[in-house]
Amino acid sequence: MKKYFLIISTLFLLVTTNSCSERELDLYPPFADEINGVDTESKMQQLLNGAYLTSASANGYGTELMLFGDLMGDKLFVSNSNPSYLNTYNFSFNSTQNDFSFYGAMYNVIVKCNMTINNTLVPTNANVKRIKAEAKILRGLAYFTLVNYYSPTPSSGVNQDFGVPLVLSDYDVNIQPARATVAQVYDQIITDLKAGAIEANAIPSSKVILSQTAAKLLLSRVYLTRRAAGDAALALQYATDIVDNSPGLGFSPVAKADYQTYFSGMSDDDAENKPETIWELDLNIDTNKYTGIGSNVSLPGYYNRTDSRKCMLFNQTFYNSFATSDVRRGPVTSGLLINVGVPNTDTPKGFWTNKYPRLTNNGNYFRNIKVLRFAEAQLNQIEALHLTGQNALALTKLNAFALSRNGSTYTGTNLLNDILAEKSKEFYGEGQRFLDLKRHNLPSVKPSNCTTNCNVAASDKLFVLPMSQGALNTNNKLTQYPGYN
Repeated sequence: MKKYFLIISTLFLLVTTNSCSERELDLYPPFADEINGVDTESKMQQLLNGAYLTSASANGYGTELMLFGDLMGDKLFVSNSNPSYLNTYNFSFNSTQNDFSFYGAMYNVIVKCNMTINNTLVPTNANVKRIKAEAKILRGLAYFTLVNYYSPTPSSGVNQDFGVPLVLSDYDVNIQPARATVAQVYDQIITDLKAGAIEANAIPSSKVILSQTAAKLLLSRVYLTRRAAGDAALALQYATDIVDNSPGLGFSPVAKADYQTYFSGMSDDDAENKPETIWELDLNIDTNKYTGIGSNVSLPGYYNRTDSRKCMLFNQTFYNSFATSDVRRGPVTSGLLINVGVPNTDTPKGFWTNKYPRLTNNGNYFRNIKVLRFAEAQLNQIEALHLTGQNALALTKLNAFALSRNGSTYTGTNLLNDILAEKSKEFYGEGQRFLDLKRHNLPSVKPSNCTTNCNVAASDKLFVLPMSQGALNTNNKLTQYPGYN
């Protein structure tokens, strides 16, 4: 039976997505080529390109996954004037009513990565190894994303049988995999990322390509999350490797004088493919045809004050946590956090962010989205120093980092809280806050602009997303997370 890219669906949801390419390469044509006919390096690359742009889709890191980490955290709120994603913000979701589409998107990524990794038709050479290594990094990220949201954190010690389905074989419409354990999923993630850290390119041709440094950064994040014996030391090893050695590979911190332009400058030349960026999503007039990002669903649409769909605001408590000189805040009318035109319907009023300009010199919604940054390696190193008992050095480096942004320094009285506070200032709007809280089994406590589930304990079932009823109906072996039945 012939199977074509046009009909590739997830193994669990029967949701189709188009195959996509990066800007430098053509598509593997869904109307002309069979899935099991990937017999050249070019076709392998094009199949990988499809995985890249599926990860960058509006249901993936192109919009949803960069929103949910802030919506479920404690720094952001949804404006009363134009509400969106209220089920997520209010933690009012279940198997039949929720905003989550990324489950299907991530498994579509995995399907394409599996086919790339398992390919035996193309003879192995250095370039094929590189293609497969990038697919392993991308598959590791997809599984890490899924287990972060649909499973309890490993350090919680609860319900560790409820990982996510782990499938490494090629597409099979009949497969019905059960949940793997959380430990099994993490083992596979680490295996994939370690391979990528060895076999991917050290210096990518573009920051839209996953590199050895990207794999190492993800490994540092994975080890900080799993937190088994020895993991903190491994997180420290990988983060330190990036901080010490990656500047020679084209990765280095953004200067504080360039920080605002790096995010909000009109010119893409000032914002894309920069040394601070370790990996960014490729958004342009061609790729956006496949990602679904545009006027209806996009990060600029929800965050930027000039868009008709604007609704995501940061709360006053968070704004007031910044020093007035901090470049991540800036002037209240022209910085990265501003109060120009904020709705009067919200009490108290919030602040827009300019991290996602709607209009750039290449048009609306075409600015590449930064997913992995050098700053995370610096802050992961600091967190790992703390977890390995090196608190004095961690505090020194934390204050040095804060000063590099013209921010306020810390006393270290509650060092973990200080580290997570600095991370929240650095990565607001970038989808990390909820995962930081969950990783350390800390509650999500919204200080204002909230009426439902404003204080959710990390032990609450709501810290683990429910499987959709559609997924459960499609896969008889898939089980719902306890408490949602």
